[in-house]
Amino acid sequence: MEMVDVAYTLHGGAIPADHGWRLFNLLAARLDWLAAEPRAGVHPIRGARAIAGQIHLGARARLMLRLPRSRAQQSLELSGARLDLGDGIVVGSARLRTLFPHGTLYSQFVTTGTPDEAAFQRAVSLELQGAAIRCKVVVGRARSAQYPDADIAGFSLMLHELSPEQSLAMQASGLGAGRRFGCGIFVPHKSAAAVGA
Repeated sequence: MEMVDVAYTLHGGAIPADHGWRLFNLLAARLDWLAAEPRAGVHPIRGARAIAGQIHLGARARLMLRLPRSRAQQSLELSGARLDLGDGIVVGSARLRTLFPHGTLYSQFVTTGTPDEAAFQRAVSLELQGAAIRCKVVVGRARSAQYPDADIAGFSLMLHELSPEQSLAMQASGLGAGRRFGCGIFVPHKSAAAVGA
C-alpha cells in the first residue's frame, strides 16, 4: 500500500508542545474514518519556537498526515476546519507529498513502552529484524508525553544507511507504538546531528 503525506498550512498562535493525543482526537472527530485506518499517522506539529511547554506557530508550520494514498482525497475535508488546540488553529490548504527514499531517516519520538534506553534499543532491534531491515541505529534524547490515562516514554531515533526499499518501507510502517499520536513517524534527514535535538 502506497503511503503519502498530506501537508496543510496552519494559522494560529500557540499550541501545547505535548499535543499528540489531543490533536488526533480533534482530527478523528472531523474525519470519521481516521480512527479506523490502521496505517494513518499524524506528524508532530513543529513551530517557530518552543517556550514553557508551548509551540508558537510560524508561517511555515504545517499539519501533516501520513496516509494511504487512497485516503488522501478524503482528508482534504480538513481544509477550513477550526480546531480547539491551544489558542485555536485553522487548517488551510493542503498539498500532497510523495514519499521518497533517503538513506537517513529520523523520528523525534519513538516509543516501545519503556523509559529504559537499553530495553528500548533491544525492542527497536527486534522490530527492525522482524521487518528484515538492517541499518545503523542511533538513539537520541529521552522523550515523554501525557495521555489522559498514562504517561508514555521514548527516545528520538535515527536510522542510517538504509537501502531505498528499506527507507520507503520504514516511512510507510514506522516503528513502535503511538503512530496516530505523532510517535514513530520517520522523515528524511541529512545529518546525524538531529538525533540529539
